[in-house]
Amino acid sequence: MTRQARPFGAITKPGRARLAALRPMVSFTLGCALLALLLFLPATPGDFPFGWVDGIPVELLAAAGLLLLAQGLVFRLLLAVIGLAAAVILFLKLADLGTYSAFGRPFNPLLDVVILTDGWNLLTGTVGLAEAFAIIAAAIAVWALAIAILVYALAQGRKLRGPRAHRIGAVACILALLGGVADYADRPNPEGIPLLSAENSAFATGRIDLIRQSSLDLIAFESDLAADPLADLAGQPILQALGGRDVYILFVESYGRTVLSDPAYRALIEPRLKAVEKQLSEAGYGARSGWLASPTVGGQSWLAHGALLSGLPTTDQHRYDRMIASERQTLNALFRRSGWRTVAVMPAITMDWPEGGYYGYDEIFAAADLGYRGLPFNWVTMPDQYTLSAARRIVESADRPVMVEAALISSHAPWTPIPRLVPWDAVGDGTVFDAQASVGPTPKEVWAEPARVRDHFVRSIDYALQTIGDFIARFGDDAVFIVLGDHQPARLLTGDGAGRDVPFHILANDPAVLERLGPLGLDNGLIPAEDQASRTMWSVRESLVRTLTNAGRSEDGTERTAGSSTARSELIDKGY
Repeated sequence: MTRQARPFGAITKPGRARLAALRPMVSFTLGCALLALLLFLPATPGDFPFGWVDGIPVELLAAAGLLLLAQGLVFRLLLAVIGLAAAVILFLKLADLGTYSAFGRPFNPLLDVVILTDGWNLLTGTVGLAEAFAIIAAAIAVWALAIAILVYALAQGRKLRGPRAHRIGAVACILALLGGVADYADRPNPEGIPLLSAENSAFATGRIDLIRQSSLDLIAFESDLAADPLADLAGQPILQALGGRDVYILFVESYGRTVLSDPAYRALIEPRLKAVEKQLSEAGYGARSGWLASPTVGGQSWLAHGALLSGLPTTDQHRYDRMIASERQTLNALFRRSGWRTVAVMPAITMDWPEGGYYGYDEIFAAADLGYRGLPFNWVTMPDQYTLSAARRIVESADRPVMVEAALISSHAPWTPIPRLVPWDAVGDGTVFDAQASVGPTPKEVWAEPARVRDHFVRSIDYALQTIGDFIARFGDDAVFIVLGDHQPARLLTGDGAGRDVPFHILANDPAVLERLGPLGLDNGLIPAEDQASRTMWSVRESLVRTLTNAGRSEDGTERTAGSSTARSELIDKGY
């Protein structure tokens, strides 16, 4: 009988058997590699690419060793625990990357679920509804697929049986135990779980501590609610130094300290502020400026509005909600008590705003109430020039002094198109801006290049400052203006370590009013000194009321000023 030739490349039965035996080992090794990648994945953008990889994490050795030793139900339970832990860790690290990029802080499971809706609104306004759905779906799919592959690959460990696999598993468990104990003992102040490597132990214990500290902070916040530092002025006349002048409080979106501390931004903003200062000086207006530490970074502007008006450290949504349910009198409620008509001009409010009832406004003008008939500038419903023009009409129609709080949102993402000033008498119903709203690159085009995003951002701030300066010079009359940023922009625009400070300006054409502000420690002009001490945004309510109230003077004739409590100072030190 003639032996048939074996086709070239064909695998014999013994070869197929060896290959079949090899597959579980390759799959299990792949699963261990994926688990290592997950454990090494940084939780902050500044740590890329995997800057702290310096060895094999002991938790990887422990997981691999136990899976090789376990069998049956124990194996399946262990695999489920590892899969669940991996899913949670990956979610938290991805969430951290998102919140660090947007708000400069880690994700807080206790407090941050509420921002998912706001993040969705921002994303859809920046890239569009379809693209937003695609991004979210892709992120969820990648997360789920990564965990599914990890679990499937590790599950192949059940096929690795025999003395060799058991010996490898035992050695891995022993190395994990020794490595964990050694790593724990080497720490100057050992904390956390001994069997976790230092980095992952810090990640786990840090998250637990963050939740615990948030709970304690919410309890401490109750004492802030109960003790109003202005309680001694209850029933007394206040704010007499203003002489019944109109007051504008103008929040400028994303107007943070970075526009003056970053040389690339300062090159445009410093000349703009100097030009506005000169323009206002010629119109008889003086300025005092300083720094305020905002309760938020990168978004959640309402936290800043709440902090300034309530005098409370509204550093997260739970505190804000608690403030809304409290009896604390806001700054505008105090103005209202003293005879001012209090008005909110809110072009970003496009839905019901039940929280507005807390603030004590006589009237709230949301986007639909301002009479704008022009096209939106993507997410931005109307340009700042129209917002200020509408605010002026409201003030001029009043039969008594007006305190108006207005949000200027032209410097909100996606920063395209950027408006331009038109003659004020041509503003009308806003249709004059249609041509501007219809040109320029799309958000997708702008956000495709970080350098282009930065350029559009700073030019939007420049437009906002130019608009405010021109408005005050032309229509300020005798009004007092308080102009401040709501928060620093996102990390993409500031880089790492930018802090929470925002510029703060008070402008008036009465030197006596500006003189009263001396105790606030502000600098002359529109550019505060770099080394000027920053005060918290929530300290402004007490400081302003006391410095502008005759009853705010102590028996020796000096001004009483608001000092930050130790607890509140610690909030700043900890980055909230």
